[in-house]
Parts: sequence; structure tokens; C-alpha cells
Amino acid sequence: MKLFARLKKEIRNFKEVPKEERWGYFLDYYKWYAIIALVVIALLVQGVVGMAKQKETVYTGFVLNAKIGIDDEDFLKGFYALTDIDTKTQQAAFYSDLILTQNGRKNDINTIQRIMASISIEDADTVISTAEGFQVCAYNTSRIFVDLREFLDEETLEAFSGKLYYIDGAVMEALSKPVGEFVDPYAMEYPADPTKPETMKDPIPVGIDVSDREDLMDTYFLPDTTAYLGIIVNSQRQDLTRIFIDYLFP
Repeated sequence: MKLFARLKKEIRNFKEVPKEERWGYFLDYYKWYAIIALVVIALLVQGVVGMAKQKETVYTGFVLNAKIGIDDEDFLKGFYALTDIDTKTQQAAFYSDLILTQNGRKNDINTIQRIMASISIEDADTVISTAEGFQVCAYNTSRIFVDLREFLDEETLEAFSGKLYYIDGAVMEALSKPVGEFVDPYAMEYPADPTKPETMKDPIPVGIDVSDREDLMDTYFLPDTTAYLGIIVNSQRQDLTRIFIDYLFP
């Protein structure tokens, strides 16, 4: 009530000032209040406009161990051209600020947690990573990658011969001990060459080597890097992933 009484008094005082002096009176007494109000209004308008311009993410990928300073707009144009994605209101987001190594450090844990959080809400589609990060994901006991034998037909699998990344199901079984039995994943012996299924007891294809796709590698990775693509097991947009694979391997 005091605020309304004060406001009423100020309005009355303002009316008592001669018309030719009102502008000066306003500047003397209310200038900074007006400036602050205008700034607040401008920030609110900017926020509303920003929210209106924000695009809906309709495809989510994670790029691990990427280089710094990435601009993937040109690379994604070709992908968009093959889809029904309306680039005015929608986008494919490939998050490339994540580091994943085999050291088990804080950054590694944060990366796994971020990917698993997206998987838990069915908002993750693919992972593209250097060999080191891909191994950590591929041997995650939650089995986050699709068995490519269930995703690709035999002809396509054959076409990717020599490019497939295999995990050994026997190693996965050893890692997946019952609760209460600790297995150190960093002390586990993994296959020396993930592209040679003949060296494994139970080879399972879970990744595709994308290192020959120059525009992808130039966009996301440093030179002389090997990178693999894996498909998230509970992706709700596998149709777009098929298109993305077709885009990478026309």
C-alpha cells in the first residue's frame, strides 16, 4: 500500500510542475529509473526473441575427443538435404565438447554420465569417437551400441567388411560380473585389433570406421586420427541414422 501511496503522490507532484518544466523535472528525478526499466525491458525482449529463434533438436550425436573450434554447418548441409529436417526450425546437434580416455579421470566420468543421461531419456542417436573413446563406450557394461547385425542387412555388412569395429562378447561377459564382484575395466585385456573378428571368441560388430570420410574428419578431428561411428541401442530416430550412414557412405 505504501508503494501505491508514493506513486500517487509522485504523479500529483508531476502534474503540479508547469508543462514546460516537466521534461527537466523528469530527467532530474526519474532518469535512472527510466534507464533501468528500459534495460530490463530490452533484456526481456532479447530473451523472448532468443527463445523463439531456438531450434528444436531432432537428432542428437556425440563426437568424442574432437578438436577445438568446430564449425560443422557446412558438413551437415549434405545430411539435411537428404532428410525432411526443416532447418529453419529444427537441427541435428553433434556435441563435440566431450573428452573420453581410458584413464578414468573426472572428464571421462562426466562424459559417460552425460551420454548415459541422454540415453536414459531416449535422446541420443549416435557416437562418433576416436579409437580410445570408442573402446570405452563399446565395452560399457550397459551395452549402449546396437549390434550392427540387427541394424544392417547382410549385403551392407559385407560392403563394410574391413571397416567394422568388433567387441568380444567374452570380454563383455567377464566385465558384467554380478553385483558385489568387482572387475577393474582398466585392467582387462581387450582385443589388440578391433577390426579382426577372427581373433575374438564372440565377435560382435558395433561400429563403422568413418576415417575415410574426409569432410567429417576435417570438421571434427585432428589429422591422422582414426574414428568410428556407433549407433545408440535405444535411439528413437534410427531412420535418420540410416540416412546419415548413407550420407557418409554414398
